[in-house]
Amino acid sequence: MPQSSHPTRPYDPGLLADLLRHPLIARVAPHVSPRVWAVGGVVRDALGGHAPGPDVDLVVEGDACAEAEAVARALGVDATLHRRFGTAVLRLADGHVDLVTARRETYPHPGALPVVTPGTLADDLARRDFTVNAVAVRLTGDERGAVADPHGGRGDLVRGVLRAVRPGEFAEDPSRIVRAARYASRLGLVPDVGTEGELRAAAPGLDWTSARVGDELRRLLEEGSAARGVGALAAWGAPGLVVPPQPPLEALDAAAREMGVVNPPVWALRLGAVATPAMLDVVALPGWAVEAARGVQQAPAVTVQVTSAPRASDVDAVMCRVPVGALVALRAGADPRVETWWRDHRGVEVAVTGADLVRLGVPPGPALGEALRRVRAAVVDGDVTTPDEQTALALDVSAGRA
Repeated sequence: MPQSSHPTRPYDPGLLADLLRHPLIARVAPHVSPRVWAVGGVVRDALGGHAPGPDVDLVVEGDACAEAEAVARALGVDATLHRRFGTAVLRLADGHVDLVTARRETYPHPGALPVVTPGTLADDLARRDFTVNAVAVRLTGDERGAVADPHGGRGDLVRGVLRAVRPGEFAEDPSRIVRAARYASRLGLVPDVGTEGELRAAAPGLDWTSARVGDELRRLLEEGSAARGVGALAAWGAPGLVVPPQPPLEALDAAAREMGVVNPPVWALRLGAVATPAMLDVVALPGWAVEAARGVQQAPAVTVQVTSAPRASDVDAVMCRVPVGALVALRAGADPRVETWWRDHRGVEVAVTGADLVRLGVPPGPALGEALRRVRAAVVDGDVTTPDEQTALALDVSAGRA
């Protein structure tokens, strides 16, 4: 396919050098043809001085699958080809490289998946979401380092502006509303007047049941700037959001780190702090993540139970049956009684076990379970201390004597 004509800036050695310092581009650049351009986030981050991400997007003026096969052979890696869509993925040890045939897109109706046809580089840049993502740099050949920036993304990045490439794109793909909040909060960009007007017009109709919208929400919640992103969405009128988050995300994150919670991941816990219960009923995210979020939202009710609990063992009984999301949120709330339980009673060890009681003649069943529960309560309250005292209490309870 002949190369298209497109606006270019003069050779930019500094930008090209920054791109070639990305480990993934450094690996693939020696093996790609002059038809290949770096595009999207990797270029934007290089221009803005941001740390590079783990993935790289390349656009090919021609057959991306053939290009990927050639690079894969040269590197001795596997390429996943999607010939129907003209895309390919190179999976390397430290990330993956996406190659896309330059294309144009049309949307049959709002929210539909796009209909894709091959196009020029200019077509491909015109289909992108924001001008700061519509900048491309040629990696090899006589014009290596040439910059295609037909929509003024470099200038917008310098001015701190988030600008949609074209009118109507939030109706085409509502997930871009959430993406706009993610970019604005992470990169410190402010929507220009036209883009903000479209965001405010489209955001109130945001459909959380959409898988594409849900996936963008997950990406936003994974960001360090998630609270600002949620605040931006709410300011534009997106439904179902709690602003400011409850509990605050900083406290929730700190509690999860202190507790060593890695499952569920922190973004699912954050979901519970930023989404209303009604939003959780419909949001297109995995069920386990929604359940973790619901756990976070149980914390206020658990706090009421803890506050009214007469003894330390009653607090312990409440805390031992709440889900991990609630535990993290309660820890984030720094309630004094929760703090006491966390410090003094969470790790209480009972000397007598169910196996011990069975060996002493207690049959398995409800009585055995009740005996162990009563022993733990007595240990927490300080009513028994030694192993012999615990065993004696367990035998009395199981026999109905206590």
